Amino acid sequence: MSKKIIVLLCAALLWPLLACAQEKTSPTPVYERLPLGSVTARGWLRQQLLRSKDGMGGHLDELEPEMIGKPYIDRQHQSPVSPGWSGEISGTYWTGLVQLAFTLDDPELKEKARRWVEGTVALQEEDGYLGSYRPTDNRLEDYCAWSANWGYRALLAWAQATGDERTLEAVHRGLLWFAEHWAGDQKTPYAGPVLIESMIDVWRQTGDERLAQWPAEYLDWLDQNDPFCHGRRSLLREELNFNDDHVVAFGENMKNPALVWLYSGDPEDRAATENGIRQAMSKCWLPNGAPSSNGEHFSPPSSNHETEYCNFATWQNSFLRMLAITGEAKYGDWVEKMFFNAAQGARKKDERAMVYDSMPNQFQATITSDAFQWADYGCYAPNFHVACCPAQSVRLIPEYIRSMVLRDREGNFAFPVYGPCQMKWTDGGGREIAVEEETNYPFDGKVTFTVRAGDDWPGALVLRIPQWADSFTVKRSCGGRARAVEIAAEDQWLRVPGPWEEGERLEIVFTDTPRVVETEDIYFQKEPLRVVEYGPLVFSLAQPTEWTPIAGSPLTPLPEGWSWWNATSRPVFYSLVKEALAPGAITVNHKDTADGYPWENPPLTLSVPMIRTQKYAWPFESNAIHVTPLPYGNPVRPDEGAEVEQIELVPYGATNLRLTCFPIAE
Repeated sequence: MSKKIIVLLCAALLWPLLACAQEKTSPTPVYERLPLGSVTARGWLRQQLLRSKDGMGGHLDELEPEMIGKPYIDRQHQSPVSPGWSGEISGTYWTGLVQLAFTLDDPELKEKARRWVEGTVALQEEDGYLGSYRPTDNRLEDYCAWSANWGYRALLAWAQATGDERTLEAVHRGLLWFAEHWAGDQKTPYAGPVLIESMIDVWRQTGDERLAQWPAEYLDWLDQNDPFCHGRRSLLREELNFNDDHVVAFGENMKNPALVWLYSGDPEDRAATENGIRQAMSKCWLPNGAPSSNGEHFSPPSSNHETEYCNFATWQNSFLRMLAITGEAKYGDWVEKMFFNAAQGARKKDERAMVYDSMPNQFQATITSDAFQWADYGCYAPNFHVACCPAQSVRLIPEYIRSMVLRDREGNFAFPVYGPCQMKWTDGGGREIAVEEETNYPFDGKVTFTVRAGDDWPGALVLRIPQWADSFTVKRSCGGRARAVEIAAEDQWLRVPGPWEEGERLEIVFTDTPRVVETEDIYFQKEPLRVVEYGPLVFSLAQPTEWTPIAGSPLTPLPEGWSWWNATSRPVFYSLVKEALAPGAITVNHKDTADGYPWENPPLTLSVPMIRTQKYAWPFESNAIHVTPLPYGNPVRPDEGAEVEQIELVPYGATNLRLTCFPIAE
């Protein structure tokens, strides 16, 4: 046998092994989150978490014991809705509660979380099944996997925060149950694919490739079975169609291909997620930073179109996932805009109620005011007959806080979104590193970092440069001594390398000027409505709100001290004048609010030239069953005798009822 033939035979035999080795070389994310509890809240974020503890965050399981408190820990709940809904809402709440406990560093909440975790794990069955479905329930139905993912996210958060390997192993076994029982064509196209998230997370922790192969097979299956248009092939389309999909389900599932890309390395997988995001943002995005979801499905943008609250937490999570995977700073901008505006503006400021459906221009939030869905979804409440949105509201702020500090492959720390917090981390050499972030952001563009790691910590701090920033300045000091700043700015990131002295401070100040921007609105094709922005904030004309307690109709009657609420106003209508469009026409006001809560008493307002258009511009009827807050047209006619006034606008998130999208007065 010739040497050439021998070489060819050896190559043929070795090629499958080489190909297999190549397939196992998977991409890694640019950034990783630190273990839960490494980043804790300070400043106004801590104030909000404390209010959450006293409100829905600390008590939803008591308000809805059958739907939220029991499904995972005894499976004896008597919920009149499906086991999947109960499992979803319960798991979502505990996902929020566990993260709330550790980002607040609260012993009482940690103990509450521990009891739930231990009760849940104790019910794991011999074959590995772990979840809220009873043996008599159909564990092959769509919501079984969907609800399991929420429960697993809570358990994984606990395991990461505590180092509890028993809990991680329980989730691992639970996922293997699904990999076995949901193999082949035993899959569902709507909610079930969201379990891919937990599968990929645990594969990356354990190296068990069965947990990565199942998601890859699921994507292939969805290519042929995708009636809801959130599979890989649909995500690669040029554009989505309105009403294609439930916006929450799309927001959860569109990140799946990018998660699978971490295993497959196939660029088409990552591209599918990126294109799916583009599809939604190009056709359905509102000026408050959120998707339009009338009737919970994709709808065109408008000042009076709604967003289901679940979307704020869902899309924030997906954007933060993509930020970590890709390292692209734009996701931080998108998260901040939605978090500071749309999500905060739909919460009662005592954290004891929220509105299921909200909109940019909103003058009522009552049991009869929802124009696109079940009427009671329009009021403020701590629980509804389906309490998914209150449960999602609990996880929103802790998940934002968890992603305020990320770690890159070289051990540097990145700050992709801003707010007051403290990070603590112990590196592989045993060095304890802490970074304190002091700021009143988003109400102020100044952010100060203090590094505490002993002398000569060599790492870098990597800061996101917001898209809205006109400019920024950087100062570095230690013990009152100025130090030279070596920086490198690229792709919206500012890199400040070490070494760092103990207690060294880095100050960055982002500057901006108020902007009046055109906003897309399906009803105003010729002359667009305008929105006023400054920094990451959208500004609104707050409507004085009257709160009327009502009994409502939750599944479980509310205890004393809790209520549903009708929020009503006597609207005041103003329109922008052309002078407001000129540079320098809007005045920025900084107020000394001491220790006040900024979403009740905002430290930042704008004075904007506007004119009253109460009589002619708005077809508002205070007794209308469905309030449609749209101006007659644009431009509009001012009231007779009206003069230009300096009107105070406040951050969108500091309102519950508001006027945000303004016409221009002729």
